[in-house]
Amino acid sequence: MKEPKLFEISIEEFDKPKENHIFSKRYEKQKEEALNQYRKKMQSRGKVRFAKIAAAVAVVMIVGPLTVNAATNGEMFSRIWGTLGKSNIKSHDEVIYEKEKGTSVVVNYPQREYEDIDPETAKKLIGDSVEYPSITREVDGTTISILSVVRDQNSAVIEFSLEKAGGVDALECSQTSNEGKGATFSENAKFEFFIGNGGFIYVDSDKSTEDKLYCYDYVALGENADELKLEIDEYPCTRGERQTIVDSLDEQALDKLAKDTKTTTVKIPMSKQLKAVPYVNAKNGSLEISPISMKVDMTTGLGLSKDEAIEPYNCYYLSINYKDGTNYVVTEHEKEGEHTCDVDTDNAYYTLGDDAGQLSFVFNRLVDTDKIKSITVNNTDYTLK
Repeated sequence: MKEPKLFEISIEEFDKPKENHIFSKRYEKQKEEALNQYRKKMQSRGKVRFAKIAAAVAVVMIVGPLTVNAATNGEMFSRIWGTLGKSNIKSHDEVIYEKEKGTSVVVNYPQREYEDIDPETAKKLIGDSVEYPSITREVDGTTISILSVVRDQNSAVIEFSLEKAGGVDALECSQTSNEGKGATFSENAKFEFFIGNGGFIYVDSDKSTEDKLYCYDYVALGENADELKLEIDEYPCTRGERQTIVDSLDEQALDKLAKDTKTTTVKIPMSKQLKAVPYVNAKNGSLEISPISMKVDMTTGLGLSKDEAIEPYNCYYLSINYKDGTNYVVTEHEKEGEHTCDVDTDNAYYTLGDDAGQLSFVFNRLVDTDKIKSITVNNTDYTLK
C-alpha cells in the first residue's frame, strides 16, 4: 500500500476563508492536493453564487419590542467576549486525512486565550450599542432567532439560536470547530444563512441543549457594511447534493438549482454603531479600531507589495499595547526571515482581507480604546491620529 503523503501547514494558511483573498502558491497546492473534499465541506458559501434570480426573493423587516435579552446583566457580555463557557486553547497539531486520495495534512492550531470582562466595563464600552431585534424565522423545521447584535462600521457580533424539536441538525459543531474555523452547515441541511461576508460561528456548548443551540457569529462585513442583513438560502435538496450539482458544471442542472433556490433577506435594524478610532504609522498608513474589531490598511508603511498586502499570512504580529504596560496579542505566527515566536497565537475570531489590501480582525475580547497607548503591526507602530 502506498504511504499517504503528509503535508504541514499553519492554521493561518489552512483555515482562512477563500472569498476575497489571494493565497500563496504553497497554500493552494497543499490544500487542493490534500483537502479537496474537506474544502467543499468547510466553504462558507460554496464555490459559486448564482447569477440567475432565485424562485422567490423577499426583503423583510421584522422589528420586535426592544426587550432586554435574558442573557444581559453581564452574562451575555461574558459569553460573547469573556470566559463564560470557554476554555483557553493550547497550541496543538491535528492530522486531517482524506481517505479517497490517501493524503493527509498536519494543521497547526495556534493558542487562543480568553479574557474575562467586567460587566460594568462592558456596559460602558458597548452597552448603548447593543440591539435586541427579536428576529425569528423558521426554515425546514428549524427556528432561527437573532437575539442581539453589536456592530461598528466594519464588523458585527451576532448572538443567535437555532431550535428544532428532536435535535438541531443544521450545524456541524464541536470543540474542534470552536478551535478552528467555527461551526459549519451540515451537508444534510437544506438551508444556510449568512450575515455580511460570513464569519466565525462559536457554539456555546455550556449553554446549548440538543434541541437548542446558542451561537455567537463574529462577522467582518466587507462590502456589506452599509446595511446589516440576514440572508437565508433554502435549497430544493441538501447542501451535499447541491455541491455535487455545482461541481458537475452541468448548465441545465445549475439553471434548475438556481430557479428552485429561495433566498430571503431580512434587514437587521441598528440604532447605533460603535465608533472606530483612527491610528496612523510614520508613513501615514492607517488603521481604525473599535471595542470589537480593527481594520488595517496593509499597503502603506509595512514594506509590503500590493499582492503581499492582500494575504493575511503577511500580518505575522498584531498587538494592542495599553498604557499600563500590558498588551493584547491579536495574532502572532512565525514568518521565515522576518519573525520568530515560541508559540503561535490567534486571538482574532475572524480575519478578512479585501482587494484594497485591508485586513479586518474581529476580536475574541472587548478592547477599551481609551486605554490604548499604541498598536503594533508586524514591526511597525501606530499611534493615535
